[in-house]
Amino acid sequence: MMTASPWSDAAAWVQAVGTILAVIGAAWVAAADARAARLREEHVSAELRRREERDRRDVRTSARNLAILASTQIHDLHLLLRDEARRGRLAHVSPSRGLMATERLLTTFAVQKLDDADAMVAFARFPSLLASAEEICANLETAVRAAAEDTRGEIFADYASQMSRLDHVAKQRLEELEHMLDLDETNAPPQV
Repeated sequence: MMTASPWSDAAAWVQAVGTILAVIGAAWVAAADARAARLREEHVSAELRRREERDRRDVRTSARNLAILASTQIHDLHLLLRDEARRGRLAHVSPSRGLMATERLLTTFAVQKLDDADAMVAFARFPSLLASAEEICANLETAVRAAAEDTRGEIFADYASQMSRLDHVAKQRLEELEHMLDLDETNAPPQV
């Protein structure tokens, strides 16, 4: 029988320890790679959440701005009719193109992106408010053109009163919508 030399035993031990260290090193590298991949995924996920929140806030801000535009147009018509009622004459009060353009913006807005049923319903009221304003103006023009000169002031006053009520409703609807949209301006990023 041959006996193993001490050098061959030492070499075998060194080789075994080297193999164990290589396995441990590979496991450590794999764990480090997994940690790095998880951190990258967490970073990407956090960035996606930030983008989704920014997009959500942008959609809500757009909805609010469109509602403000509609409400402002109704308010301006109210002021115009109130002033015309004082004068009792017909200038040009047919704002149909501007109202129709805003109405088109409101109806083409992707309201489902608001992700809140109450906010969607509140927003959806604005096209009908504009349609009511258009109808008031159209009826006013028809009534004034058909009326005697001395009764036009009363007609303007009646339609100005109708527009005043519509203006009041539009302001209430705007407040409701803004409350539902819950846009906290203090936490909003600066607009560019």
